[in-house]
Amino acid sequence: MENKIPVQSSCGGHGTCGECRVIMHPVKQFNQLTPAEKKFISLQDTQKGYRLACTIFIDQDMEVIVPEVNKDAKILSVGDEKEIELKLRVKKINVIMKRPELDDQRDDLKRLEYNIGRIKSVPNVIRKLPNVLRQNEFNINVVIRNGELLDVVSPNNKSLYGIAMDIGTTTIVAYLIDLNTGKQLDVYSNLNPQKPYGADVITRINYTITNPKGLEDLHNSIIDEVNNILAYFYQKNGINSNDIYEIVVVGNTTMMHIFAGIPCVNIANAPYIPAYTKELEFKASEIGININPNGYIVMLPMVSGYVGADTIAAIIASGMYESKEMSLLGDIGTNGEIVLGNKDKMVSCSAAAGPAFEGAEITFGTVGVAGAISYVDLNSDSIYKTIGDKRPPIGICGSGIVDTVSELIKKGIVDEAGKMHKAEELEDLLEPRLLKRLVEYNGQVAFVLDDSTGIVLTQKDIREFQLAKGAIAAGINILINELGIEAEDIQKVYFAGGFGNYIRIESAINIGLIPKILKDRIIQIGNAAGVGAKMALLSNDYLKLALEIKNKVKYIELFAIPEFQIEFMNAMYF
Repeated sequence: MENKIPVQSSCGGHGTCGECRVIMHPVKQFNQLTPAEKKFISLQDTQKGYRLACTIFIDQDMEVIVPEVNKDAKILSVGDEKEIELKLRVKKINVIMKRPELDDQRDDLKRLEYNIGRIKSVPNVIRKLPNVLRQNEFNINVVIRNGELLDVVSPNNKSLYGIAMDIGTTTIVAYLIDLNTGKQLDVYSNLNPQKPYGADVITRINYTITNPKGLEDLHNSIIDEVNNILAYFYQKNGINSNDIYEIVVVGNTTMMHIFAGIPCVNIANAPYIPAYTKELEFKASEIGININPNGYIVMLPMVSGYVGADTIAAIIASGMYESKEMSLLGDIGTNGEIVLGNKDKMVSCSAAAGPAFEGAEITFGTVGVAGAISYVDLNSDSIYKTIGDKRPPIGICGSGIVDTVSELIKKGIVDEAGKMHKAEELEDLLEPRLLKRLVEYNGQVAFVLDDSTGIVLTQKDIREFQLAKGAIAAGINILINELGIEAEDIQKVYFAGGFGNYIRIESAINIGLIPKILKDRIIQIGNAAGVGAKMALLSNDYLKLALEIKNKVKYIELFAIPEFQIEFMNAMYF
């Protein structure tokens, strides 16, 4: 990782995920493997040289083959778009000035202010002003943001662009917007390069604690990726970096802190206090972002340490803030944020779901990349489908896990308590083609999804999934109780994010993720965080609205609620 070689990992190098498999020469014998490695690497793979990178201490010359990290991710970048009246903070206006004369010796800046009003001047723009004025016969285009002079250019340069960006724990999505028209010109999505430091925010925060340069490493990795995204936009669309004047950023609270280079250590420790939650605006050059040197980063506000700017953006995109109807918003991914309410009152919580819904902590789990099992139907001859129809499969992603658990429950292979039954217990109840898929894997019952690759879902995976599902379901119930309503009072349920968009509603209901009565009220709204970020870029009204929503949403710390443990235990049942 120090040498920028991507290594697959979810646990941050603690030997618990088994993803950082590499081939090492000289080959070690199986009895020389660490106990952690023996859980994930078979005798046969050991003979081929497989090891876990996080366990190897380099004490001799060696050759290490690192499998290529699959970046062909299926990342959700679309959402329900809204018509927006442009109310930009950044404007490019044409100014034609009277040339100076002996009897009119006003300085260049004062001459400009005479035409456009008093402005906050920036030294490096004033340095450009004399030459730009005279090269263009005192006919120039001026870029102003909230009364601040950002740039002066020739009258032929009418280009004005902005970026909206959603930085998730697992993925990043960025949108290139023409601010003159409000039209989206391009979109870029990729996996978050911080994943090798840990699949979830707690692991990444711990990395900043245990490593002297931990925060710097995480910050630099995301800044480098943002600059890679910008370079992609510039090259593909023929855009000059100096014509980008604003980037609006949303993300969970930890990602926002790391992006800005702000310590996030206290978010992981009770009472879970972030360094800040208000909106931030600063020059992009302060953190090395390659746009116009005077361009701005705008970071939307957050509710708490575990309900971030992405949730506020999703609330804006859903429209629940302006409706009298009671609505439930869930963005279920590596972090599970839930909001319940209407225009008068909103309550929120973060369910400690862990990264199971993103495939981490699952034996053969993976993020949503090409080849990941994403759909399962045990009544079909070909019991699964993969993203991109790629074969053989490489693992199983979140929506595939939900489908598999739901199907196993329907077939009676998994009972309501989450126990996966052995083949001999189901001999008279299960058809032979499914019965033969029940095997033993590392001393536990497992269901084979693919024979050729040996991909299975194990009893341990079911337990991991129960914890994640139970946390979400319990969080919903706590919010319902907090508002003193019944589940049937909820008129709309918004599923946001990649997981919420690709999950089968039937499967979500069947596993008890949300109350059955809400089945026909679910609306999948795509990448609502990204849509909300675009809305805040295009209209200052929505940035102001984000501040109002921050102050309106009440955060409920689930671990401070005595009844949460009871709700959690009950919600783990299927």
